Amino acid sequence: MTSTFLGANPDEAGHPPRRRPDPTTPTPTRPRRRPRRQAYAKAGLVLLPLLVAAAALAVHHSTGSFWGDLATYHAGASAAASGDGGLYQASHLGTDGISLGFTYPPFAALLFQPLVPVGMTVAVGVWTFASVLALLAVVWVTLRAAGVPPERRALATLAGGAVTLPMFAVSGHLQAGQVGLFLMLLVLLDVTGDPRRRWSGLGVGIAAGIKLTPLVFVVYLLATGRFRAAGTAVAAFAGTVALGFAWRPEDSVRFWTGALFDTSRVTADPRTILNQSLAGALARLTDSADPRTGWLPVAALVAVLGMAVAVYCARAGEHLLGVLACATTGVLVSPVSWHHHWVWCVPALVLLAVRSWRGRSRLGLAATGLTWLVFVAGTSWVLAGLHGWDLHFQGWGLLYSNLYVLVGLAGLGYLPIHLRRAGRSGPARPVSGLPGDLRQHDVPLPPGAEPPERESEPEKKP
Repeated sequence: MTSTFLGANPDEAGHPPRRRPDPTTPTPTRPRRRPRRQAYAKAGLVLLPLLVAAAALAVHHSTGSFWGDLATYHAGASAAASGDGGLYQASHLGTDGISLGFTYPPFAALLFQPLVPVGMTVAVGVWTFASVLALLAVVWVTLRAAGVPPERRALATLAGGAVTLPMFAVSGHLQAGQVGLFLMLLVLLDVTGDPRRRWSGLGVGIAAGIKLTPLVFVVYLLATGRFRAAGTAVAAFAGTVALGFAWRPEDSVRFWTGALFDTSRVTADPRTILNQSLAGALARLTDSADPRTGWLPVAALVAVLGMAVAVYCARAGEHLLGVLACATTGVLVSPVSWHHHWVWCVPALVLLAVRSWRGRSRLGLAATGLTWLVFVAGTSWVLAGLHGWDLHFQGWGLLYSNLYVLVGLAGLGYLPIHLRRAGRSGPARPVSGLPGDLRQHDVPLPPGAEPPERESEPEKKP
């Protein structure tokens, strides 16, 4: 059977010949979903902080509770605004009957001055909104350091922020109105930035001027050979101290000569389940309110080994892992590390999830989910405190009350093993985390992407 086609002859198979497209005829295009998806994701990055801030305002208005740390910042800033000498006498009495005093350097009280003219309701809303933005920025910076392409970061940042909100280190941080997310963002932007920047180390110094715990990153910079950045950090920290003395000299003298070492202003009993440091773990294990005798040698050993792991990661090209190992070491060896100090679990989990997804590692994805569950399970620690059994533990209670400490120690112990296995399995392909060190062939490619072509070397003539 034959067919007749007007204006053309069929080919041997009876099919019409292929017509060349008319260049004047517009070709239909498929709808571009990716730009639309990116637009929705970017809108979500603004909507999520607004929703969380609105929820915080509703809770604060209806209960009048929580945000005790933010109220303490407000009280301290107000006392400092009224004159010199009253900063460390100011306190906030919470609805639970616990009095909280200002424990940061005078420089922090200077930065908190915008809180003075506004009431707590406005402060809760603005502070919560800014804190969630800082959380999203931390996820974004981590994804950038992990080599995630820019066109995928918005949606991944939104997903990462939403997933990490239920973790008690984050939700408890928002509930208390803490400052840790801002400090973590400052440090991450600084330490994972280009080391050739003139002001590298400035963020670490300013963060340490607000709260002393980021000083551990000065040790990391020195140990990894970034001496100029370490010097900049020390100079910036000294500048914050000098500024505090110039603004409130009497308060500065009191802080640096006495209030700094008064641990009773931080916690009445280190055994509380919310104190997730080595000192708190030892206090719960021994059921002693004064674990300093056993804590000092253990803390010194973990400090040395933890910093060695951080340096080992950096020398292997894994700078972001080195930063996370340093942060974990600092949280562990600090005499008091509240649950919200463990917000460093956010970049750690984001990096673990990215690596596991790219490597198609079921074990890595399972570890990511299990670690997430551990940090979510800490939410019920609030119930422990409300029922008054957050000081004495036995049996499985000892394991449950030290979850964060155990996860931190396990992470530090596993990193060297992971890096050695990666070194044995083939040439290292590090995700640097330092843009100045990134090389195109070192960054793991997203699924489906092809590696760029390399220029072939000229053949050597005999």
